[in-house]
Amino acid sequence: MTPNAESWQLADINEIPPVKDDWPATWKSVRHHFGITGFGVNAVTKDAGNVLIPEHDETASGQQELYFVHAGEVKATLDGEEVTVPAGSLVYCEPGAKRKFESTASPTTLIVIGGAPGKAYEVGPWEQ
Repeated sequence: MTPNAESWQLADINEIPPVKDDWPATWKSVRHHFGITGFGVNAVTKDAGNVLIPEHDETASGQQELYFVHAGEVKATLDGEEVTVPAGSLVYCEPGAKRKFESTASPTTLIVIGGAPGKAYEVGPWEQ
């Protein structure tokens, strides 16, 4: 990471460490690494055949999420429909959408950005 008078920072996604010792090395808290407090942003890297993001929705949190396939390829299951998502593509989900992301290439890196409209960002208990 290269800071510039605290107004900007640069980091290679592969060099960002997990936020906690008990986190798998494949899961990176980009938010924590940079000290971002306005929204959530994480990255996960896994080889083909692995679940990147288990099935869930964000109804309880109200969080909108944007997924960016940085490298590799993903099979996304969105409200029961399977779609192939290649590198460079984005998937947007409203809070109530059921979503699951699986890696179909080795390695695949998925970046996840989220926040609830009109609410201050709150760090989830899984990240504390």
